[in-house]
Amino acid sequence: MWSCGRAWEGVGICILKSFSWTLALRYLNPLRTFVSIITLISLLGVAFGAMVLIVVLSVHNGFERNLKETLLGFSPHVSVYANEGDGLIYDWAEAEESFAKAAGVESAYALVEGFVLLDSKLWQRPVRFRAINTDNEEQVGALREMLDLQNYPASQVDFDLAVGGAAEAVTATQDGDLSGVPAVNTRPIYGDKNVVISKVLAEGLRLKPGDEIRLIAASNLEAVMDVYRVPEERAWDLYPDVFQPFEEAVKTLFTLEGEEERAGSSELLEAYRLIQSLVPVEVETPNGPEMTEGKPMRAVERRRLGEILDLLYESEREEGGLSFYESGTQAELLERLRELRELDLEKADNEGFREIEEFVVPKTLVVQGVYADNQRSQGPDLFLPLSIGMELKGLAGGVESIGLRVEDPYRAEETAKKLRENQDERWLFQSWMVTHSQQFQLVKTEKVMMSFALSFITLLSAFSIMAVMYTVTVQKRQEIGVMKALGARPSQIVRVFVYQGLIVGVGGALLGLAMGLLAIHYREGIVTILRGLGIDPFPPEFHGMSELPALVEPPQLIVISVVAVILCLLAALVPALMAAFRDPAKSLRNL
Repeated sequence: MWSCGRAWEGVGICILKSFSWTLALRYLNPLRTFVSIITLISLLGVAFGAMVLIVVLSVHNGFERNLKETLLGFSPHVSVYANEGDGLIYDWAEAEESFAKAAGVESAYALVEGFVLLDSKLWQRPVRFRAINTDNEEQVGALREMLDLQNYPASQVDFDLAVGGAAEAVTATQDGDLSGVPAVNTRPIYGDKNVVISKVLAEGLRLKPGDEIRLIAASNLEAVMDVYRVPEERAWDLYPDVFQPFEEAVKTLFTLEGEEERAGSSELLEAYRLIQSLVPVEVETPNGPEMTEGKPMRAVERRRLGEILDLLYESEREEGGLSFYESGTQAELLERLRELRELDLEKADNEGFREIEEFVVPKTLVVQGVYADNQRSQGPDLFLPLSIGMELKGLAGGVESIGLRVEDPYRAEETAKKLRENQDERWLFQSWMVTHSQQFQLVKTEKVMMSFALSFITLLSAFSIMAVMYTVTVQKRQEIGVMKALGARPSQIVRVFVYQGLIVGVGGALLGLAMGLLAIHYREGIVTILRGLGIDPFPPEFHGMSELPALVEPPQLIVISVVAVILCLLAALVPALMAAFRDPAKSLRNL
């Protein structure tokens, strides 16, 4: 069924003169029938579906790139943690120097992270801070590059002396020896008092460079909550099965003998064990000595019980199964028990607050700069000098981790793997991909769900094409019957409609590709028009950028175009098979 003459030597011209291609192009002529106009509408549907997918995925790619760049600006590429002891790194200065020399590592710096309560001129709120060794110029330089100079032109990063010469005063030895280290609540703060805050925090609290803020350590809240975490009742009322038998024993066991009081040693031991069950004591276990938890009660009650145990333990002498005490011991024990029985709860609670020992004095700092982050890729609220972070966390010279900046951040996992192989088991290594894996998984899930939802546009266009093809097969049933009667093979009839789907799919994909790239190129103008209409799909306050980001990835364009073409071919295949295998005799009848 080919009509290629001598003049038709080109392959393309020969294809155009084929039976299937000729009928396919004839049925697609938009000037012939109403059905052909619907076919043209289906082509536009495929084009718009491909265009929307290209635009949305490219914008998501831009957001993902921006997220990674922001994270790489303020996050360590590889984090190193101690795999022993209390998890703190006391020889962090030596560790910094050692890791900075490792292959693929550009620099290493100590880190402390945590939460504090921020008190500003307008509001109070909990914030997350990251304390860095600001002697490390690479980390300070990375933070300097992230400053939001457009909205906060006075921002700067100029930490003078973070630790420096004071490092010896706050750094313990490798074996954890803390001798010579000042107490946490009396240790002076080394370095300046500047702080760099995030743009999200600055906008939320209306802060700017030059403003003062106060930071209240979270450990203060924990100490206060320890006072609150006590039973509402007296210990005497909570544990009557201990106190009442013990009081009876004190009244009956002690007898006066001359200037001494005596009691049976075995009976006293039983009474001693009654009180001892209420307080934390050291016991021997297969794993070594451990402290028991004791029973919940107020600190003053636990102190009174300790005094009672001391009185029972400090006997004058033991003789003949008897323990001898100073005269008045029984009366003193009964007085201690009376104090417990008649304890003034309000007074005891107030005394508990006054006895808080580990209280870190609030720190007054000056906002020196504001770095750019956003709600989508939000970083630490505060960047502090390392010594202040150690002060706020109550760390006696230790740091929580060592941050590494590597030569190729996107191969940080490979660098972390090499470090695991070359370093001893004392260290744990974690790349930024693992640290922020949930954040990236969220972005990936958003992209997949958006692609899935928008793919229905192309899918609906494919169903439209199927409906059009089916309508054509019904309208052209007599014509198809004549062609089959004249010798047309079923495969040729199938190709007629498959070629129609191919033309619509390829044309729609190419048109959608062109419109998508055009929309991405002029995206700012389009967003401006939408905002003029009161529609803002990508508010700058959310993504934190003056321009809408976009990143075109050729593999995604190819996948979108190929999927569009395949859907159109599948949509055309069903009516094509129905037309090809219909009985010619029935098709020629006037039904």
